[in-house]
Amino acid sequence: MTLHKLVRPEIYKGGKRPSFAAAYARAARRYGFETGRNAGFAKRNNVVVKVKGKHNKDTDHEVPAESIQNGRPCLLEYVVPVKIGTPGVALNLDFDTGSSDLWVWSSELARASRYKGHTIYDPSKSSTAKKASGSWNISYGDGSSASGNVYTDNVTVADITIPGQAVELAEKLSASFLQDGGNDGLLGLAWPQINTVQPKAVATPVENLISKKLIDPPVFTVKLGRGEEAGFYSFGFIDTSVTPNPITYTPVDNSQGFWQVQSASWSLNGDTKERSGNTTILDTGTTLLLVSDEVVDAFYGAIDGAVFDDQQGGYKFPTNATIPDISFAVGDTLYKVNAKDIAFGDAGDGFTFGGIQSRGDMDFDIFGDVFLKSVYVVFNQGEKTVGLAQRDD
Repeated sequence: MTLHKLVRPEIYKGGKRPSFAAAYARAARRYGFETGRNAGFAKRNNVVVKVKGKHNKDTDHEVPAESIQNGRPCLLEYVVPVKIGTPGVALNLDFDTGSSDLWVWSSELARASRYKGHTIYDPSKSSTAKKASGSWNISYGDGSSASGNVYTDNVTVADITIPGQAVELAEKLSASFLQDGGNDGLLGLAWPQINTVQPKAVATPVENLISKKLIDPPVFTVKLGRGEEAGFYSFGFIDTSVTPNPITYTPVDNSQGFWQVQSASWSLNGDTKERSGNTTILDTGTTLLLVSDEVVDAFYGAIDGAVFDDQQGGYKFPTNATIPDISFAVGDTLYKVNAKDIAFGDAGDGFTFGGIQSRGDMDFDIFGDVFLKSVYVVFNQGEKTVGLAQRDD
């Protein structure tokens, strides 16, 4: 079985990461949260804003769309080559467990060829492309948008070809999408009910892989890497060589279309604390690990010299500080977050941004890449479960 290897865009060669502010602002837009005690960003009146500080939640400024654009290379560390059509073109797509559309840069886009750094899908050059009914329109809270029509064509992921897969072709992209980028579209891996095609939603690639019996077991898995070791996705195959630790499964609540699971405890330096009723979303499209203000306060309170940076909108700590052990539950099992990923990026003056930040006023957590890099994840869409194994790397 082929592992579908992730690729790092040129901007992230050498192990670079997205900017802290952009990663945090993008999460605020995606989930629409208002600031709590510790969130430096919020979504207000359908616009993402930076607030003035920890003790002053007035709006400091709006965050420009191009700074946080879904799909801009400053946000996501990895893209995945996917072949579409016959003979087919390879497009670098964002794989995103927080959305359910497969949309691509296309020849339907006005003057598409003038945008450098993108591979364009042209259905007229594919012998298996067919025009389908329906249209799609994704609008984001910062005013950016993408829209277009729908074709069906052969789509190949991890050497598995899905015949007749719906592909959403971009006809219009707002200005912030049109900046030169590191990807050619997005492949959503969330549940089908949040697909945006109207008047009738289309089947997602994973839905088709399962219904057409192209994969067995009915799973996809992800191992996110670090630095130049970018990791992989697999479809219909669980790679037990990733870690010697067991994979533990827990039920998924997919009522909102996300991979949402129970996370009712956490641990700081071996001291386990209960969070009754707490849940989290496993989201490869979010970079940071976002948790409640109580957890954020306790974690940074255990790091000597950690402070909230009003100007940048989040917690930072001295680069030479000792990071305490911290673990979060998925189901009944605690998973330790690797300190290498908590040290998110340079904050200047001998400080480092923390990869763990506040979820604002939301009542659930978001476990983005900072958490996911510490585990191997099996997303079982057929059985509505998710399995995690602690990684030792």
